Formats: sequence, C-alpha cells, structure tokens
Amino acid sequence: MKRPNILHQIYQNVSITNTVTFLFSVILILISLAYISCSNPLEPVDSEEEKRVKSALKDRSFRQFDPSKDAGKRKGVILDFFDSENKIITLWAQYAEGETALKEWEIFAKDYRVEKAGSEYRLYFTTPRSHQILPNECDDCIETAGISISIRNLFDSEKIQFKLNDADKILPSPFPVFKSWTRFNEDEYFD
Repeated sequence: MKRPNILHQIYQNVSITNTVTFLFSVILILISLAYISCSNPLEPVDSEEEKRVKSALKDRSFRQFDPSKDAGKRKGVILDFFDSENKIITLWAQYAEGETALKEWEIFAKDYRVEKAGSEYRLYFTTPRSHQILPNECDDCIETAGISISIRNLFDSEKIQFKLNDADKILPSPFPVFKSWTRFNEDEYFD
C-alpha cells in the first residue's frame, strides 16, 4: 500500500489558497477601479467657473510635435484659443515630410462649453466646423461628433496637460498626436 505524499498534499492546499487569494485581489481591484471611474463624473461648471476657464485660455496657443518640430517626418498639433476669424477654439493638425505638408486639417468653433470632473476640465466645441486643407481642400468633411479636449493643471502653466477625446476614433489618420495626457509647449501665435 502506497503512503500518501504529505508534501504533495501541502503543495496543493497552498496552490488553491494562493489562487483564491489572487482571484479575490483581482476582483477587489476591478471593483475599486469601477467605483473610482464612476464616482467622478463630468458635470457642467457654473457660469463663473466657465468664465475663469475661458479667461485662463484666452489668447494662448499650445503646440505638440511628434517626434519633434525639426524631424524629417513629423506630426504637429496646435490648439489655439485666439478669437480670430470668428473662431475662439481651433484644433489644427498637420503631417509633413521635410518642408512639404502632406495632410492638414482643422476643427474650430465660435465657442465651447466646459465640464469638470475632479481636476480635469473637458472642453466641448459648440457647433464645430472642420476644414481640410491637404490633400484635398474641403469644408466640414472631417467628422467632429464626440470630439473634446481634456485639460488638467489648467492654472499651472508649468504642468498643464492636454488629452484629445476621440472615443469613436473618427479623426483622420495619422492624427491625433496626443491620445493620452500630453504636455504641450506654449508658443506665440504663428511662431
């Protein structure tokens, strides 16, 4: 008669205990993440806070280049808050190789509304319009539904970050440059 292997039985008991502990931990983490994401929904800001946000962004221009401004092949995005040509917010994007721009477009609006969740402000274009410059010129040929801009650290110029929200991935390739939180450079207009 064969004796049961005590070490093997202990190993099986430990393995089952570790597996149950691991699964329990994973479930707790998932529940915590779901709670955190739902506990901080975006809500419209009051008129005073909206004025403060718009005042902080007025006449500012933020630029981001991937991989860099001087690279041979590069993507560039400019987010402008200049009140010019009846546009108060403009998202401009370009793909260039050397000195030649191959793709270029912009989304703009006369105004935008502001929502907030925690330290994040989200800007929604009000009645957005679009214009494609290259490869073929056309108006309102770029889908704009569901596009918004998130900003965090808005009132700290050294730490301000942006994120483009394009949940339906409708913006034309190869954009956008900033799919996750990205630090933009602030420049003079038409630097």
